[in-house]
Amino acid sequence: MYLSNFLGPLSLTPAHDGPMIDLCLRQAEESAAAGFAMVTFGEQHLNGYEPYSDPFLMAARLAPVLGDCWFGTTIVPLPLRPVLRLAEHAAIIDYLLKGRFLLGVSAGRGGPVPEFKVFGVDQNDRPAAFDSKLGLLQAIFAHQPGDPPLDLNTPWDTGTLIGRLMPTPYRKGGPQIAVGTNTPEKIDAIARQGLPLFLGPCLPHVAAGLLARHRDGLAAAGHSAEVIADATVKSLVTRHVIVGATSEQAWERAERLAGRNPMMDRTTDTRSLRELSTADVSDRNAAHVQSWIIAGNPDEVTEQIQAYADAEVQHLNVRFTVGASLPSDVDASFALFRDEVLPALKPQRF
Repeated sequence: MYLSNFLGPLSLTPAHDGPMIDLCLRQAEESAAAGFAMVTFGEQHLNGYEPYSDPFLMAARLAPVLGDCWFGTTIVPLPLRPVLRLAEHAAIIDYLLKGRFLLGVSAGRGGPVPEFKVFGVDQNDRPAAFDSKLGLLQAIFAHQPGDPPLDLNTPWDTGTLIGRLMPTPYRKGGPQIAVGTNTPEKIDAIARQGLPLFLGPCLPHVAAGLLARHRDGLAAAGHSAEVIADATVKSLVTRHVIVGATSEQAWERAERLAGRNPMMDRTTDTRSLRELSTADVSDRNAAHVQSWIIAGNPDEVTEQIQAYADAEVQHLNVRFTVGASLPSDVDASFALFRDEVLPALKPQRF
């Protein structure tokens, strides 16, 4: 199977920003050397997560040291980006990485998040703005020298592409694009375009079903065997992974790192994360733990990840930079995974 490492830490205070950025850069280099297929960085703003803010800057910094390891974005929220400037950034990263770049995009997160207000974007416009910007992005990458000027004026963008996009991307047709969603109807649309699918955290059987739907859609759209195979291995599901030398150490580490996640309501729920990991998934807290967290000793984590491969989920985006800003826990968990889990899984490169 294929494994990627998602570097998306929480930074609780300004004093954490620099150390957490440095941790991400160091762990990305170590992941490339260890055999991960890809490292991924996200984009969030003013909410404490991903203090580097711009994944393209991280890609430029890491391009000389990743070797055969790819770089991906998980995920660029398209409605927040001027589309021509985004195309330029993606093109230079594609060149610097010599095509080993996967541009993951989405409509951005729903719910009460600050990003849309900060950038002056109406959150209700997310779906329409995303579809418009994705179409423009693809048109920009397809635009050739000598083509007529490309009109970029929409309710969400302004401008005209005159001449050619600079720089020329390394990959013919522009950087490869993947779309992040867990919505079945959007998955169908992604499959019709032949694009890889980035799933957010979800239960193993749910991930397997959505990825099967994506594969079936690729075939139904008449894409070539080569396109289907490539889109399948580039498609992924993200899981938080917390490893300890023993099961007890792993779940203690999980409580420190992820026990206060606001997606759970533990005000009256006294169960541990370990207890929630085996509770009925109709329970909100249990569903969160089981869809987001893989935890255990190296053998247990290996078995849980292998279960994805057995379910025909070929690509897992694992995240060690989970929750609270506790670099010692993150580093220890990653080191155990790198040294004891990764060799057993024998991950592939793209």
